[in-house]
Amino acid sequence: MSYIVTMINRPFALFVLMASMPVAAADTPSPIGMAGEVMDGAFMLQFIAGLGVVILCIVGLAWMLKRAGGLQSSARGTLRVIDGVALSTRERLVLVQVGDQQVLLGVAPGRVNRVHVLDEPVHTTSPEGDRTDSFAARLRDVVTREKQS
Repeated sequence: MSYIVTMINRPFALFVLMASMPVAAADTPSPIGMAGEVMDGAFMLQFIAGLGVVILCIVGLAWMLKRAGGLQSSARGTLRVIDGVALSTRERLVLVQVGDQQVLLGVAPGRVNRVHVLDEPVHTTSPEGDRTDSFAARLRDVVTREKQS
C-alpha cells in the first residue's frame, strides 16, 4: 500500500519542487534570451493547467461522439444495424439487417443472444437518409413538430 502512495505522491512532490524553485540569478544573461525569466513556477502551472483542459476537452468530445453514435463506421456491407433501444445502462435490444433477413439481438456485456428472426422485414425510414440530412432540415423538422404540439 505504501508503494502505491509513494508512486502517486512522487510526481506531485516533483511538481511542487519544480514550481517552487527560484529562477536563476538575473545578473547572468540567459543563452536562450529571456527564457530564464519566462519559465517560472507560475508559467509551468498555467501551462500544465491549459494542457489538462485541452486533454479533458478531447476526452469529453470523444465520449460524446461515442454516446451519440458518431464513431460508428458507415461502410456499406451486408451487415447493418437498423435500430436499437437501451433496455438498461448495460443491455440493449438491436435490430440487425443481414442480407435480406432482419434479426433482433439482445446485447449485454460479454454476450449477444438472438431474440427473434423476423419473417417480414420491418420498414423504417432509411438510416442513410437520416444521417445525410442537413442540420437545417433537422432543425426545421423539430421546430414544426414543436409548433404543432
